[in-house]
Amino acid sequence: MGFQLRNAMATAGVLVAAAGALMAPASSASAAPAQGLACDYPYVCFYVGEGGVGKFKDITPGWQTLTRSRGAEYVVNTRHDDGALLHFTNGRTACVGPGATLHAPSIGTVDKLRITDSPQCRG
Repeated sequence: MGFQLRNAMATAGVLVAAAGALMAPASSASAAPAQGLACDYPYVCFYVGEGGVGKFKDITPGWQTLTRSRGAEYVVNTRHDDGALLHFTNGRTACVGPGATLHAPSIGTVDKLRITDSPQCRG
């Protein structure tokens, strides 16, 4: 195999590896939601299937009762430093940390939200 052919094959290998890296899925730290759902910073978004049913951004001292977002399938938190504390009709709670997505039906039916200034939903 000639020098030019080996060089061309090495270059092609590097290009294929670089293209694969560009097409790799985003990490959870970038708030890439499940199923390709889009949610802009600084919101906590609620989805049923691929349809958005609500988004919230205010830090609150108490629970916000969900109406349209009640029973959402996915919850996406695009905030950088704030947690989204979810309440479920079965009395359970779950924290969706910064940049994370939660599949809510695995816990129950979500009915309330509280955005906290703590990534661990404390306070």
